[in-house]
Amino acid sequence: DDTGHVTDIPVEDAEHGMGSHGGGEDGEHHSEFGVHITFEDLYASIIFFTFIYVMGAFAQRVLRMPSLVGEIFAGIILGPPVANWVPNPIAFVMLGEIGLILLVLEAGIDIDITMLKLIGTRGLIIAIVGSILPIGIGIAIAFALGVDTKGSIAAGCCFGPTSLGIAMNILRQGKIVNTPVGQLIVSAAVIDDMIALIILSLLSALTGPVEVVNLVMPVVSALLFLGLGGYIALTWFPKLFNRYVLSRVSDEKRAPVELMVMLGLLLGLMPATYYAKASFLMGAFISGLAFCRSNELHHIFVRQFKRILQWLMRIFFAASIGFQVPIRNFGNGTVIWQGLVFCIALLGKIFTGFLVPNFNQARRFTDIHLRDCLITGFSMAAEGEFAFVIAVFSVDSGIISVDLYA
Repeated sequence: DDTGHVTDIPVEDAEHGMGSHGGGEDGEHHSEFGVHITFEDLYASIIFFTFIYVMGAFAQRVLRMPSLVGEIFAGIILGPPVANWVPNPIAFVMLGEIGLILLVLEAGIDIDITMLKLIGTRGLIIAIVGSILPIGIGIAIAFALGVDTKGSIAAGCCFGPTSLGIAMNILRQGKIVNTPVGQLIVSAAVIDDMIALIILSLLSALTGPVEVVNLVMPVVSALLFLGLGGYIALTWFPKLFNRYVLSRVSDEKRAPVELMVMLGLLLGLMPATYYAKASFLMGAFISGLAFCRSNELHHIFVRQFKRILQWLMRIFFAASIGFQVPIRNFGNGTVIWQGLVFCIALLGKIFTGFLVPNFNQARRFTDIHLRDCLITGFSMAAEGEFAFVIAVFSVDSGIISVDLYA
């Protein structure tokens, strides 16, 4: 699609499902009375869900790693990259993206205003440096490996985004999302997503004639939504909403009303940010941010969405990320050693962690402060959804080769 997702799946497989479970006429049971599925597709989907859960549990309990590692490998093994077993892979990717939207929405709700004031400017600095530094290192590496100018720029840009999905998952398991360093990472990751969308829009200019409007629009749009939109969500909107809506609602109905209004904002801001050439995830984040002061909404959101969000995020890691890994190309020795060299670009993300302010009484860069620096650096080094979006767009546009994508 136009965001770059799953465009590496063959068209015939994307339309009819994967492997022997949805392909051809046997996999289609459509009639004038509705859309139906085959038992084989249903059974294969249940196996995929089970495999995701088992692999996640194995990674967490046996390997002592985050469960998302096993979930990503589940998508690689049963998805298009290896077994080609999963039916209708685009449907799974869509479910995963819905999970990511809910996760970003929750990230906005979880923002602590006091902590945001404490780390807001530093979060912006960390996001910008955490994008520019690894991009610069990546471009230099690509040039050193003999890639042309356009390909080098595209390859370097793949190392700019931070995966909010991966970072939030690990921060949750470490129970530090609501700490100052956790809020710092979330803020920086959201800004990184905006920078990634700007980068993607600028990369599109490399595929054809350069037009000023295509270069300027994403930057202006991102800054307006991030600055003005965030300011309105934190200041004007809560006052107006409390005065004209909540004041007329009984206490027991406040949380459901807030939830409905927040979902309405989500439905409005997502297309607004998307068609304005910004990130639709920013629309989700601002929708949640507008209600970050409401404890009642936070509680009802957790009650209503916690379990479904857990499963949607499992699908996100397995499908939205796992399906994108071109593991068949990893048998090429050149791909392996050059891929390891490109990992050096992630040092730019890790070094960014040392910009974290000292929130504790310990001396700088020792004890707890050193831990916060490393947590931030390695969280920022998480590469996921937008890195794949940029890479897939680049290879589909002919800016980079298939081997360089791998």
